[in-house]
Amino acid sequence: MSEQSPITPSTPLSITAGISFKRYYRPYFTKRQLATLSNLKQSASFAVKEAAARHSSCKFIQEVGKKLGFPQKTISTSQALYHRFFLYYSIRDYSPQDISITCIFVAAKIEETLKKLKDIFVAVHSVKYPDSKELDPEQVSEERRKKIISYEKLLLETLCFDFQLLHPYEYVVKFTKLIQACEKTLDSKKLAKKAYQLAVDSYRTALCVEYPAHTIAAGCVYLASILLKEEDAQFEGLFEKQPWDQYFLSRMEDIEDVSQQILDLYIFANSRNDISKYTKIKIDINNQAQRRGPDPIMDEITREELQSKPSDLDFKGYNPLDIVNSNQHTVSYHFSDSSAS
Repeated sequence: MSEQSPITPSTPLSITAGISFKRYYRPYFTKRQLATLSNLKQSASFAVKEAAARHSSCKFIQEVGKKLGFPQKTISTSQALYHRFFLYYSIRDYSPQDISITCIFVAAKIEETLKKLKDIFVAVHSVKYPDSKELDPEQVSEERRKKIISYEKLLLETLCFDFQLLHPYEYVVKFTKLIQACEKTLDSKKLAKKAYQLAVDSYRTALCVEYPAHTIAAGCVYLASILLKEEDAQFEGLFEKQPWDQYFLSRMEDIEDVSQQILDLYIFANSRNDISKYTKIKIDINNQAQRRGPDPIMDEITREELQSKPSDLDFKGYNPLDIVNSNQHTVSYHFSDSSAS
């Protein structure tokens, strides 16, 4: 797998010519935007490999993070950074493992759980080779360290230097407390524990770049209720007639889509026995959505954006990602206004 350096040694002609553009941080992407980015990366035929790499890399990040003693928030931030980086870049050009290490290194800074890069390399070696002798930090080559530092710069540019990352965990707690107030007999602790684990697993998908944290939490609580009822017929799940979409401040279609994507992850990763169970739940959710019908207040433009097909924009023979991902220009970064959200 080839790797290209994000740093070019000489000043490109276009910089001296004054070519520049603005780059804005976009916290979330519609399905159509995600499909367009995938199309621009020319990764349609590479989708299965990218999905497998995403799954294995996020598992790798989780194991390394645990080895380093990081809290789950730092690990999830690392995984979110990984997903965001590969929105714009392909695993054909950048090693998923090197980018995973870079994401762990940057996330540790963002979440103020600092670790030296050499310590991260030691943990990586321990995860990759559990039966071997612990790596001596002094044996980490300067070349390897410099590679991660150069990727750190590229990752920060991809983020537009915007580090506002929210996670669903606190919303899981808030929502289960709200449910407990509505359903006194519900075992809210059991529901919260299950939903929390689903939220952890959700970072093995790209949900964090598609939906805000509270919607992911809503989907996890909703799916947790269904799974617990499957495991124990005596478990009292969410009352069907309650307006949970209003309580969770999310569209029911989005809550169901979060659930579906987590189920897809489990179907991809689990044994044949589990596949039939998860497939049945997916069918039940789809049937429920069909009975409910389409969202009556959604406009046609929004409906188009929620479809997973590339946009029909004409880029007149050039690929904008090829230009953005080069150093053949100057860039001004513009931060999102958190006060407006």
